[in-house]
Amino acid sequence: MRTPIFHLQQILDAFKRKKVLTKEELLKATGCSTMTAWRLLSQHGYYTSYNDNARHYTIVGIPEFDEHGLWMYRKARFSKWGALTKTIIGLVQESPAGLTAEQLQQVLKLRNVKPHLTRLIERKSLAREKMEGRFVYFSLPPASQRKQQKQREKEIEQARSIQALPPLEQIVALLVEIIRRPQNTPRQWARQLARRGVRIATGDIQAVLDHYQMDPKKGLLKS
Repeated sequence: MRTPIFHLQQILDAFKRKKVLTKEELLKATGCSTMTAWRLLSQHGYYTSYNDNARHYTIVGIPEFDEHGLWMYRKARFSKWGALTKTIIGLVQESPAGLTAEQLQQVLKLRNVKPHLTRLIERKSLAREKMEGRFVYFSLPPASQRKQQKQREKEIEQARSIQALPPLEQIVALLVEIIRRPQNTPRQWARQLARRGVRIATGDIQAVLDHYQMDPKKGLLKS
């Protein structure tokens, strides 16, 4: 009895009918052995899902990766890097300011990546630093790591300044008052606002001016 001959087109046709297949579905659809299926898949190029224990497969040309390099089809999730650990490394390396475990989980749509991060740190595949009470994971090359850390520090400072500002409705009322009476001082603006029922301290007014780099006496915006 002659051994059946299988061709790559049979694999491609199976994925044309269904974009994502499990191993069992692929073998059933093509009738070939596991070894033959993987030999043919390797010729064309394929991806395994980074979730569900890499149970799902698709081929090169099907995924439409988003800005993070990820693609989801129903419950199966794929990345341009392939396996989950490679995906985590890739996401961290491409991030401007490193990523926390929570940020990675949000992007990957996974519940817990901390065990994987621990292993990557042990293998020296990533660097990490505790910032604001949380571990932030960075790219390993020193130059890239420093660049990411500086950007993370900048973002932390920006977040702190926003938290220190008064509520938005007070800021809007203040900006209107500044436009109406740019020659006034913070104390005078505070008095005018208080007459309209908007109570804002002079310190908060100065914080708004500093945050938005405003100097009313020099044309509102600092040069």
